[in-house]
Amino acid sequence: MAITSLSCPAPIRRLFHATKTDYELLEQAIAAHEAGDARTALSLSLRHLFTDLELGDPFEGPVSFVQGSSRVTLRVEGDDVEVKVPLVQLTDDSVTTAALRFLLSRVAGSGQLYQPQLEGDAVYLVYRDRLKRLHPYKVKEVLRQMPFDADRYDDWMVAEFKCASLDREPLEALSDDERTAAQSVWEVHWREVEELFKEAQRRRSMWFLNELTAFAIYRIRHALPITGYVWCRIDDAGDTFNDTQIDPSQREAALIKCIREMRNLSSEDLDGSLGHGRYALSPFAEGTVDVLENHIGDGPYLDTVTRLHNGGRYMEAALALVGTYHFLLGRFSWPPELERRLLEGLARVSDKPWREASSTLLHHRHAVLDDGEDEEEEAAEEQGEDR
Repeated sequence: MAITSLSCPAPIRRLFHATKTDYELLEQAIAAHEAGDARTALSLSLRHLFTDLELGDPFEGPVSFVQGSSRVTLRVEGDDVEVKVPLVQLTDDSVTTAALRFLLSRVAGSGQLYQPQLEGDAVYLVYRDRLKRLHPYKVKEVLRQMPFDADRYDDWMVAEFKCASLDREPLEALSDDERTAAQSVWEVHWREVEELFKEAQRRRSMWFLNELTAFAIYRIRHALPITGYVWCRIDDAGDTFNDTQIDPSQREAALIKCIREMRNLSSEDLDGSLGHGRYALSPFAEGTVDVLENHIGDGPYLDTVTRLHNGGRYMEAALALVGTYHFLLGRFSWPPELERRLLEGLARVSDKPWREASSTLLHHRHAVLDDGEDEEEEAAEEQGEDR
């Protein structure tokens, strides 16, 4: 029997409300760097990034912060700056040659500011530079991206190459109720994705395939506090099935392989990749009115969705809109009221027939856009008052 609706359960993942970044501090840091005041430039760069966290003075000793399972340490030694994140420990049981080949081919990169470094049997991601060459944009890229890569690759290397964890920050375990809910979300998600995949094969529509592959990733990312090896497997498969530049047959093969692997995953393996982390820097991009306008505002994308709905192709229209709401919540951080509005839209269409779901969200999007504009106006007024 064909799938008739989508389930949109409340997220188990704790939603992250990022503080507005102070870009005036970044401009001041750039000005200080250009004036040759490297110490002030670094201090202002850190204040720009860590609006809610008091790191301390990096010139008085090392400073550190936590990003998920990674702890980042920054230290100034004379005229040099070093940023370091633990990755893994090589052991006697490790497949060392394969692990080192993986580090060189996947973790290292030409032109990448930071690189993996072997210290004895311990592997770190490391960035070093002269203080006077440390442009604020370098600070921003390194501190944001290094812990993300460490968080992504450490579990992969433990599982694939039998490495040992190295100075990982513990994640908070889910409660019994959260684990039960997460298992239910997981099973429903991959069952529905498999049914939608059958529809994609029947329809032979690139539009439908593109919407499905994004939905397959972002509902999970939005709903569950997923990390570790399981998320690496999904993310790695998504590099193929969610890439519109790759041949559709290859994308379909990667997607069905991922679906089958995830549906056969044991509850113990799923539990091992779930946990609530602490983040000094937002793990999500900053949501803006422009982002909302590009995805649910008037324009070519919404024109296509509206034509599908008006033409009676309700499944395609509903999948696109539900998937877009999940994308907005799984990729960006939003002010609480706007986030609540997006969640409200999903709750309204959960388990509703395709026609009702697409019609509801086509109307509901206006309320989201209005809230976004209100938030932007309030932020502009606050900046004006500060000045």
